[in-house]
Amino acid sequence: MRRLMRQARKRTMPTWNSKSLKKTLLTNASVFLLLAVLAFSAGCERTTLEERAVVDQADLLSPQAIQRIESLAHSMLKHNGVQLQVVTLKQTPVDIDAAALRWMEEHHVGQLAGGARGVVLMVDPVAQQVRVEIGYDLEGVFSDVIVARIEHDQMAPFFAANRVGDGIEASLELLVAEQPENEVVPTQGMAGRYSGGGGAVTTVPINKPLSPEFSGPMSESVRSRFVPQPTPLAALECYRQVLEEHVKDAELTLYTPATREFFASWLVTDAQQNNERRDLERGLAQAEVFEQGPLAVVRFSLDQRQWSPYFFERCEDGWQLDFSTMSRVVGFNHRNQWFFRTLNHPFMFAFRDWSFDGNGFAHDNR
Repeated sequence: MRRLMRQARKRTMPTWNSKSLKKTLLTNASVFLLLAVLAFSAGCERTTLEERAVVDQADLLSPQAIQRIESLAHSMLKHNGVQLQVVTLKQTPVDIDAAALRWMEEHHVGQLAGGARGVVLMVDPVAQQVRVEIGYDLEGVFSDVIVARIEHDQMAPFFAANRVGDGIEASLELLVAEQPENEVVPTQGMAGRYSGGGGAVTTVPINKPLSPEFSGPMSESVRSRFVPQPTPLAALECYRQVLEEHVKDAELTLYTPATREFFASWLVTDAQQNNERRDLERGLAQAEVFEQGPLAVVRFSLDQRQWSPYFFERCEDGWQLDFSTMSRVVGFNHRNQWFFRTLNHPFMFAFRDWSFDGNGFAHDNR
């Protein structure tokens, strides 16, 4: 048998001269290089598709919104160990729950986080519904109740105002805020699957008139309760009441004129107010008040960097909250920790005993 094989190879072996050999080798090398480039390109395309955080089949999102969501998804993966994909559908599926589960399984959402730590946010604009699918490893963190509340209280009002991209961003930020500091040990789900159907589905009308819960001024009798106060702490307590009662009137005189103008184009949701009230109530016992002329600051311990300072301005009737300046100079990172975007503002008198690093984060010098 070996002899026959050798004879067969010998009969089919061509004879080469040096020129033909060189030409053939160069041709083969070129073909090999072309195949390698094509293979590499295909691999890059697969990687890009697998890691892409936004799949906007419905052309629902602006390029700017896609860029912001992609950036947020990258931050969630890097800092929170959660892989996110946002999918908008061109056609309504028979069952959006099954469609979201199938998407997570087929695209292995969560794998880049080292286990079954994926979140799929699927938007069906035709049937006006949203499904959030949660990976196995995150079901103990993002319960169905939490997900449903975020969809209803945070996402629905933004969608109703035709601010879909903003609604997705705001909802994802709340998901991050709900995740505890302790890490969940990554697994591969159960029986190699990535999700068991955890999450929630909610009807979210898009570009529909807002309900009275989210729009419209309040009566004068109600407005009269939320007015300038005799001290900054009293003004902050009054604002705590605004949050507790989910008051969304931008024209409250508790706010400075610039703040009222700022809030006129700002969408406030129940979820945002609940989140802020929770942090404010935790921090009030540690509040420090600093006054200088017509300005004041209420700040909190740096042990809790989620509690950002509040700015106030005194008018003839008392102290008002200055959210307009706060929105310009105070930012938050992926862990919801506050920092100053700039140190060039009139409220720096309250931070003379603190230093700030190059990223604007405060450090206590005492």
